[in-house]
Amino acid sequence: MESFSRVFPLDWTTLQNISAVAAFLAVLLGLLAFILRRAVRRDQRQSRMVAEQVAVLIAGQMMARSQRDGDRFSLKESNSIKTLIAVLALDAGDTRAGRRAIKQLKSENSTLATAIFAAIARTKREEAERAARQAASALRHQGALTLPRDAHGALSLFQQAFALDPADAENLLALAVVQFRLGDIPSVEALMEQARGGVAQEGREDIAGLVDMFAGVLHLRRGRLPQAIEKFEAATRTFEAHGDTKALVDALMALASTHMKAGELDAALAIYNKAAALCTKNNYELGLAQLYADLGLLLQGLGQLAEAEQMLLKSFTIADRHGEIAIASVAAGNLALLYRETQDLDRAEEMVRQALQLEGALKHKDGVARANLNLGTILFEKARFDEAVTHFKESLRLYQELDLPEHASNAVYNLGNAHRALKQAGEAESCYRRAIDLFMSANDATGVAKAAGNLGAVFLDGGRLDDAEAEFNVALDAAQEAGEGRGIAMQMRNLAVLAHMRGQTEEACARLRKSLALCVEIDAHTEALELRVLMGQIGCL
Repeated sequence: MESFSRVFPLDWTTLQNISAVAAFLAVLLGLLAFILRRAVRRDQRQSRMVAEQVAVLIAGQMMARSQRDGDRFSLKESNSIKTLIAVLALDAGDTRAGRRAIKQLKSENSTLATAIFAAIARTKREEAERAARQAASALRHQGALTLPRDAHGALSLFQQAFALDPADAENLLALAVVQFRLGDIPSVEALMEQARGGVAQEGREDIAGLVDMFAGVLHLRRGRLPQAIEKFEAATRTFEAHGDTKALVDALMALASTHMKAGELDAALAIYNKAAALCTKNNYELGLAQLYADLGLLLQGLGQLAEAEQMLLKSFTIADRHGEIAIASVAAGNLALLYRETQDLDRAEEMVRQALQLEGALKHKDGVARANLNLGTILFEKARFDEAVTHFKESLRLYQELDLPEHASNAVYNLGNAHRALKQAGEAESCYRRAIDLFMSANDATGVAKAAGNLGAVFLDGGRLDDAEAEFNVALDAAQEAGEGRGIAMQMRNLAVLAHMRGQTEEACARLRKSLALCVEIDAHTEALELRVLMGQIGCL
């Protein structure tokens, strides 16, 4: 291999000469750069001078016009004009169009300058709108991550996203989700209407499915089952068309649950089976957790309590493993109802307290209200009436804040029962009267019958026989309107007891016989047994 010196035979003198040439070139290039910078700065100063001249010219003309018109032209406005034209000179001065615009401005012709500014404004506006959409999307995703642990923090982020891009249906939907979580139902309904309009304009069918789902949930909360079914069916069609399996499963389960609430158990079971097949095929475990929770409730309604318990336990286990506390809460709440039905009140209390804790962690006002109502009912059945009062009051407060009178009516009715058990007649009367008003406003004849019947019993206990008779008759009319056989029989019994207290034994026995016949007809065996005992005490047998 040849050495470096043989390939490049340079001596020390040659290297010195090359270094001198390189240094001379560096100095020359630096001098050229300095001259160019001076030239650019001179051009910029010239542009500023031209801009100032034009600005002064325009400002002077405006001041002259203002004096003639009787207006006042401020120094601030004059400086703004100077600034704007300086920007034009600096930004556009290096282009032929910019130089021509400045030249025309000197002769008071602003057409070209206006066009340049319009183009700049248009470009910058488009850039700003694009940046706003991107910022809104980032805020929306940040809000989604924040929502599970801080609903109010998520609300602030979603509101910022909505302010930046109010036309985007996704921002509307996100804001509606957190408002729903916080229990602000009127705001949710307004946002859904706005989102529906935005979806139609944007052609976002995927978002349309979510809007229909949300609308179905709102209808369901208001007890409008046919409208809820219609919306859930629309969402199902949309998600199926887009191949969104998880969303489709959610829509199918919501649809099945609504059919179940409407008493259409066969339809509900068929839809649940379809959802189960999709969950299994796609390994959708959270979908299975929700499915097991709903199936547990369905089986409970069919009287298959052991099977229902197994389904609910499966649901709770899967949800707990995945940290999905919303589904875990539903499963725990349904288990509490099942254990209450089987009179296992200790396990019922344990599960409903767990549901209450989970709903509190979710900050679900409606869930907390429901859990308090269920806990109060279980405590009432365990004869812990003071504790029951506390939970019924909390449930009533939350339902009133949520503007859900159909649920508030049940809370205040149960509160009346607890006060009656505590021999607090005044408080019980007040609660029952409020319950009657709420049941009437909701057209709930069954509710009116039970509240009026219990109010009559309070009056009967207090010796107010005429008031008791009036309430028992209201209750009887309401039960007949509702077609509630047991309710009719119980109000007949109450009127019989009232007649007996007035010394009208013959009338009392006649009413008791009618009540007993009705109980036998409708297979109300427990009530029939109670009536036979009462007839024996009065001497009707």
